[in-house]
Amino acid sequence: MSKDEKTIEELTKLVHQQQALIDALPTWMDFFAVVGVLLVMILSIYWVFKTLERKQQGFGPSSLKAFGVALFLPSLVLLALLTDFKTETLAALLGTVAGYVLSNSDDKSAK
Repeated sequence: MSKDEKTIEELTKLVHQQQALIDALPTWMDFFAVVGVLLVMILSIYWVFKTLERKQQGFGPSSLKAFGVALFLPSLVLLALLTDFKTETLAALLGTVAGYVLSNSDDKSAK
């Protein structure tokens, strides 16, 4: 093998390694989606705080549910964007959120 062929082979390996690194980087679309979801999360938490303040209420089961939804749903969107979860897994997580939100938190056994 001549010196030129070795040099070409080494350069080809370097190009393949750098291309693998570039392919591993998130795209701009992913970046803007993550920033948008985090912004939605922050704004929804702010909205819940302001609603509690306006109603002059403290923390209770309903406000904790609101915080849970404000944090969990955007986190679920992030998981859908950034991981390779299957559709069934994401549907199960979304069903968990729906069951949590729609559940009744009153303790009827104390009555």
